[in-house]
Amino acid sequence: MATPLVSIIIPVYNCASILSITIESAIAQTYPNIEIIIVDDGSKDDSYAIAKKYENDSIHVIQQQNAGAAIARNKGLAFATGDFIQFLDAGDVLSNDKIEKQVMALEKNPGKLAVCNYIQVTDFAKIEAASPADQSSFIFSSDKPVDFLVNLLGGTGNSNFIQTNCWLIPKMLIEKGGAWRAFRCPDDDGEFFARMILASNGIVHVEQVYNYYLMSPEANQLSTNMKSKYVMNKLLAIQLKHQYLLDSGGHPQIKNAIALQYFYFAIFHFPQSKKFASIAYKRYKLFKTDIPLPKLGGGFVMLLAKIFGWKTARQIRYSLREK
Repeated sequence: MATPLVSIIIPVYNCASILSITIESAIAQTYPNIEIIIVDDGSKDDSYAIAKKYENDSIHVIQQQNAGAAIARNKGLAFATGDFIQFLDAGDVLSNDKIEKQVMALEKNPGKLAVCNYIQVTDFAKIEAASPADQSSFIFSSDKPVDFLVNLLGGTGNSNFIQTNCWLIPKMLIEKGGAWRAFRCPDDDGEFFARMILASNGIVHVEQVYNYYLMSPEANQLSTNMKSKYVMNKLLAIQLKHQYLLDSGGHPQIKNAIALQYFYFAIFHFPQSKKFASIAYKRYKLFKTDIPLPKLGGGFVMLLAKIFGWKTARQIRYSLREK
């Protein structure tokens, strides 16, 4: 039987100083049958030139006008011929056997998604010494996609986050669940993978392989962008995930999960984005459920929240940070 092809799609924007280590991480994969598709999203630095140096029969470099990571990934998908899709953000690194072990897991579990743990790093030099954080409490194998997603969104407690590169996706699930939504959004991956999870037969958690996720200003992370249209789209992503879960047939903890998403959005976007924070808080109140206040800072900040409310605590903390 032929070895399945894996397409590694790398969207690139202004990351010349960290791009090579990501491409070389993809090249270094122990899995033998891969193609690498690098999509330069209108970079203004040397990213495109660096990517072109790696181009060969199995490494393809595409260039587009700047349109955002989601559209760059879709362009890569249109070019991809693989049976499985690995998204890899520029600046991030995979352990060498990540794809190999996840392909093995998916061949035994057709129609499922593979996922692994991730380690946040601020310096590539620290990757070898990094101690993996125990994420098994919220990353687990499951035959029930709705349960997995509701748990991830906080239906049974805390809301959690699985970074894009952790997943390996059968291409047929993307054909079933749809490509990336064409918008610039700090939670574009959350919206996309909500659809992938619900389109799947379940989740396979592959242990002892890792995605090293670079937390650095050089990584051009949209998740930190507070521009109005991006914040608005993040709010839209919560609404879309809510609808996907309702369309999936329902779950007793959907209300808690989505209420938590709106409440946390309201808190952590106040006071920078008061308009959208207000919308989110009103939607949270419609669920008529009490979500515990998350940690807003140190003991003094939490005391302020207890006495004067979370808005006052957030306003004071924000004012102090601005000085």
